[in-house]
Amino acid sequence: MQDPQPLTPTIVHIVKEPPTPQLSMIDVSIAAFGLTGVIMGAALVAGLLAGVGYVWYRSRRPITMIEARGGEHNLFRVKS
Repeated sequence: MQDPQPLTPTIVHIVKEPPTPQLSMIDVSIAAFGLTGVIMGAALVAGLLAGVGYVWYRSRRPITMIEARGGEHNLFRVKS
C-alpha cells in the first residue's frame, strides 16, 4: 500500500468589488439618446423648417386659379 500524499491546501482569495449602482429608466433613456437622438432631432428640425418654408411659399402665391384671377369664378369668361 502506498503512503498517502500530504494534502497541500490551495487558498483562493476572492476580492469582491463594490456593487455598481442600479440604473434607472431615465439613465437608460439618456444613454440611449446618443446617435439615434441626434438623428431624430435633426429630422425634427428639418421637418419643421420644411413646413415653415412650405407655408411661407404658399402664402406668397395664389392657391387656386380663381384666386389668381381676382375672384372670377367663371373661368371661360374673357376679360375685355
